[in-house]
Amino acid sequence: MSGTDGGEGAAAVIASAPLRIRESLAQVCAASHFIEHALRTDGALLPALVASSDLERSFAPGEYAARVPPVPHAPAGTEADWMAALRRWRRCEFVRIAWRDLASWANLTETLADLSSCADAAIGAAVDFAMRTLSARHGVPRSADGAAQPLVVVGMGKLGGGELNFSSDVDLIFLFPEHGETDGAHRMSNEEFFTRAGQMLVRLLDAPTPEGRVFRVDLRLRPFGASGPLVASFAAFEDYLLRHGRDWERYAYVKARAITAASHYAQIYAAAVRPFVYRRYLDYGVFESLREMKSLIEREVEKRELADDIKLGPGGIREIEFIVQAFQLIRGGRDRRLQTASLAVALPQLDGARLLPAAVVADLAAAYNYLRRLENRLQMAADEQVHRLPKVEEARAPLAASMGAADWGTLTQELGGHRRRVSGHFKSLIFSAQSAAEPAGGRIDLTQFWQVGGEAAALVAALERAGFAEAAQAARLLLEFRESALVRRLDEPGTKRLQALLPALIADLVRSAAPLPALRRILKILEAIGQRSVYFALLHESAAARARLVELCTRGDFLADQIAAYPLLLDELVDERLLAELPERANLARDLEHNMQEVHDDDPERQVEALRHFQRAAVFRIAVADLTGRLALMKVSDRLTDVAELIVERAMQLGWQQMSAQFGTPMCGTGAARRPVRICAVGYGKLGGRELGYSSDLDLVFLHDSHGEQQDTAGAAPIDNQLFFVRVAQRIMHLLTMHSAAGRLYEVDVRLRPSGKGGLLITQIHAFADYQRQDAWTWEHQALLHARAVAGAPEVRAQFEALRVEVLQHHVRRATLRDDVRRMRERMRRELVKAEPSIFDLKQGAGGIADIEFLAQYWALFWVQKHPAVVMFSDTIRQLESVASGNFVPQSTVDLLTGAYRAYRARAHHLALEGREAIVGAAEFLAERAAVTQIWKAAMEEA
Repeated sequence: MSGTDGGEGAAAVIASAPLRIRESLAQVCAASHFIEHALRTDGALLPALVASSDLERSFAPGEYAARVPPVPHAPAGTEADWMAALRRWRRCEFVRIAWRDLASWANLTETLADLSSCADAAIGAAVDFAMRTLSARHGVPRSADGAAQPLVVVGMGKLGGGELNFSSDVDLIFLFPEHGETDGAHRMSNEEFFTRAGQMLVRLLDAPTPEGRVFRVDLRLRPFGASGPLVASFAAFEDYLLRHGRDWERYAYVKARAITAASHYAQIYAAAVRPFVYRRYLDYGVFESLREMKSLIEREVEKRELADDIKLGPGGIREIEFIVQAFQLIRGGRDRRLQTASLAVALPQLDGARLLPAAVVADLAAAYNYLRRLENRLQMAADEQVHRLPKVEEARAPLAASMGAADWGTLTQELGGHRRRVSGHFKSLIFSAQSAAEPAGGRIDLTQFWQVGGEAAALVAALERAGFAEAAQAARLLLEFRESALVRRLDEPGTKRLQALLPALIADLVRSAAPLPALRRILKILEAIGQRSVYFALLHESAAARARLVELCTRGDFLADQIAAYPLLLDELVDERLLAELPERANLARDLEHNMQEVHDDDPERQVEALRHFQRAAVFRIAVADLTGRLALMKVSDRLTDVAELIVERAMQLGWQQMSAQFGTPMCGTGAARRPVRICAVGYGKLGGRELGYSSDLDLVFLHDSHGEQQDTAGAAPIDNQLFFVRVAQRIMHLLTMHSAAGRLYEVDVRLRPSGKGGLLITQIHAFADYQRQDAWTWEHQALLHARAVAGAPEVRAQFEALRVEVLQHHVRRATLRDDVRRMRERMRRELVKAEPSIFDLKQGAGGIADIEFLAQYWALFWVQKHPAVVMFSDTIRQLESVASGNFVPQSTVDLLTGAYRAYRARAHHLALEGREAIVGAAEFLAERAAVTQIWKAAMEEA
């Protein structure tokens, strides 16, 4: 090694360096001629790296900005010197980065972050240099109202993602916020000023000098490309995206990130970039443009013989990027976790958001890590932008060694495995729709069908050839659909998507269990979709989603009606776990948390929309598991109850946050002993008994534990706690019952609170206890049997549960209990039962659900004093089982009642799914009704 210090000096430096630097020197120089040449050219470089210990440590975020050569205060006359210093700095930093990478002291994430941070620092310094130089002569660029205007440099591509490779270009876009002019002696427009600043920035970074370049700068991603102006105002940029933005630019702007003036860029990002990139609907149309882009790349690869290019070739880096960015565009509008410029951050989210199986995500992550490491090692060899494996043998062995491969054959085998897996996943995900549309007997030709006046007979014949059993009826439905308002209003892209979808749908229908009813329901869904033809693209692109839709539409009207009313549920069909996994509370809670992360705390309407989106999707998943026979009736009620509890809990949190932000936190007590007040929600009826159905109301009572001499809020304008509680309860009720764009969450009934309609919406827990002990009617104690704390502070919930048991043990009027219960039941029969001889009212008819529930309530209230376990549970079946286990009622009697109860509820449940009342023919359940009636008479009417 030779240089300014001479060979002996260099040898002395090496000899005095830490052991691992000495041991790694030969390894890194063998893998990188760039490092070897830099050390030979600049004899001071290695001593500086050794003395600073920079080779042996990671850099903190932002550290590069402090290391970049400072911009002179009067830069105009020192441009050449500063450019030289900047290039020497870049060489030193890149030697450090490459050394740490090749020696395996830094992982891929650190290497890419260092390269990106280095570029950010260089660009920031160049902007500073250009702005100082131009401002010295022309003044500061200002808007019409006098505000100083910055140059907003937006990084694109891998720089934008914070994942720059070693010898990459930097893709930049130059923006400025507002038009105006500079305030100096030689005034010019802001546009001209920033154009000159952009030109100077490019020269500072990209101009070749004896010291080399800092970075090659590529500006072709700017509006209108190479033919467009160098800089654009925010207004012009927004107009461009709105009027001229193309599909490929949406992919590009996924990676957009402000390198300078980030706070200013945040404004245009929120107003224009994010809405352009991330649509609020599920944008499966991106696959169409992606295939076009991929075809262009493949033609270029073939023309330039780039099959072995690890970036553009089959199974290369670009295919992984396409997969990830496609799903970001599809789902990013609804899932902000995907709104990231970093591929490494977005990729794991594809599993978390249920878009890709975990195994596929793992394959892509492993391949991306391997390919990016290999890309860097290729480029570190000579600091050249290369993506093809070396042809010469001399270069292969060092490359294999740098990748930890035993030899060249091992490397190519590992590389080939990764590329085959990536290519397989890419073809499956991006091109599956084209092959999946082929029915077993060949693709059905619907060309004539779309022509006005197309022959019905020809359509019938085509359907028969495709194997459609009821071809004539299906043809009639399809022809009516063709003439529908939806089809007539479709634009050209929507028409093309629908024309591509129908043959694939018919092929799936032919293979289904009930083709004609399923077709009728699917056409209803397609009409409900309206102009949102991206859903046609979703069903065409995803063969699995299409097959699941057909399967669900063979199961009756309920699920089809849900999708027709809320087409966003089509997104649920994409998830392979829809028919494979059962919904569980933990998963439901995670989904709710994810939905709520999408909205800001200061947007109550969007918060309710997010809750409604969660509710619809969760109930849909439960219904799918129910109707496919994978979830038993009791489990269905459990899960529907879980959904309601999670929503009530979140509504309480939101209501509390909103009111306490306005009035402060309610406190109680005296002086230093004052503490925050807590609240809880108690569910009654079906909610309390974990017996919710698909359309059940919620019966709620709210309790608080405020007491003491001083009860008011700790805010700037304190109010009495009771007023706070009224307002917070009203707010919770509003959140649960308001009509949003996504519909209403629940009907809520609060009449079971103490004193009914005339009582307070939220009650102090001790006052609630006094009422239950002293003033409650028997029917209120019956209701308390099915009460359960469902949300809110654990301390108050625990108080309520203890209070419930104590009241039911010691404060029930047992002397008149049987008469009270019987009279209440008789009153219900008179007022509610549909007494027609040809029908049986499952809920209110004699021997029906209500009789069983009242028997369970009577026995539980009667025996609780002797056997408290009978009221430990709030649901009817376990209360019945408890009185049997206590030997108060024969087990055979309880078995008969619970069997009838389950049968009745199952029947009522499925009638509800069909939109029908809980009424059956009088001939049904004769044995069950007679047995329940006999038990009722023996328990409640005989002396």
